[in-house]
Amino acid sequence: MKKMRNNTNFLRTLGTWMAAVLMAISPLTASAENLFPGGTQEHSEGVTLDGRWSYYDYGNGTMGVRCKNKELKHAKIPSEINGKPVTMIDSDCFKDNAVLESVEIPSTVTYIEDFAFYNCTNLKSLSLPANLNRIDWQAFYNCSSLTEITIPASVTIIEEFVFEGCTSMKEIKVSDANKNFKSQDGVLFDIGMTQLIYYPPSKEDKTYDIPDGCTKIEDWAFIGSKYLETIDLAGVTEIGEDAFYHCTALKSVELPEGLSELKSATFGSCTALTEVILPFSLDSIGDSAFYSCTSLSSINIPGRVDTIGNYAFYNCPSLKSIAINDAVKNIGDFALGFYYDAETESNKRLPGFVVDTHSGTAAHEYCSVNSIKSTGGITQSGVFITIIVVIIVLVVGAVVGILVIQKKVNQPYQ
Repeated sequence: MKKMRNNTNFLRTLGTWMAAVLMAISPLTASAENLFPGGTQEHSEGVTLDGRWSYYDYGNGTMGVRCKNKELKHAKIPSEINGKPVTMIDSDCFKDNAVLESVEIPSTVTYIEDFAFYNCTNLKSLSLPANLNRIDWQAFYNCSSLTEITIPASVTIIEEFVFEGCTSMKEIKVSDANKNFKSQDGVLFDIGMTQLIYYPPSKEDKTYDIPDGCTKIEDWAFIGSKYLETIDLAGVTEIGEDAFYHCTALKSVELPEGLSELKSATFGSCTALTEVILPFSLDSIGDSAFYSCTSLSSINIPGRVDTIGNYAFYNCPSLKSIAINDAVKNIGDFALGFYYDAETESNKRLPGFVVDTHSGTAAHEYCSVNSIKSTGGITQSGVFITIIVVIIVLVVGAVVGILVIQKKVNQPYQ
């Protein structure tokens, strides 16, 4: 009896465990069904007879391929394998193929997965197929020889950072029949022209005006722009993270009223940036917002700003002073007055850097903790005014004194 109870308990435990496993994997099954409509039918995988391509047949009409030859210079993706159409370029398909120059993609392909052409630095020519529906995250990362690309009418999804590192890109074209995206002057927008998605880094214009009606600049939109010196941001109310990161020619920016937040690394490594005008509507300055803006010499923090993030003005050696108002309540690590010393590989305080603030403020506390010079209640402007007043008083006193002396000297003759 004891042995039977043990067996019964074992079977009950096994049944409970199997039920838990089935419940745990059910969301995965649902996810797979959402990603590849038609369910999770029997799949197969293998290598083509010529040995150039590995394939994965999901069993639901989706056939993905991956190139096995990392030294292939001109690639032609097969249109079918085992009598089934190739519909997807798998993740990492051509990853790190430094000699790949051109790829012929069959019209059967509807999906390019993330990292598909990752770091294909010599890829010069690419024509996207007419039935393509989706391009995933960093699909063309660091394809630094691509100069232009055309988005076909069928594309509905372009994930973030698809063209990150495409430093030679001059123009993005979009089919006029596309109902989701639009190109204007080689710049990629959503179909309603309310969001600027991507500004090609090698677009040679020195100035650029955001089109009327565009209110949002997406993350990394202008990253690595080589030639852009000034930009008119009128009407923009939201700017994404790293939006202007490493725009090495950008010299001046006036941010529009209505913008409430500068996100992380918005202007990071803009080494030519000398002038920034911040709007009165601004509430916060994010982490590394002006990181390594080595030419930035002055900036005024608006009265509504209450937060300055970590490393916000880190490694800005031309910025000798900054005025911080009483509204600022939070200042992050190394936000002000620090730079990176390559020789010692450490953070150091900028020599001669001064913070204009009042005693009892977050800025004064930050300066005290980090041994940074602070006016501590007497701002530089206040000192200047005081000096002017003292000079005026001294001049008036001197004039009065001279008049008194002259009067005394003249009295005997009267």
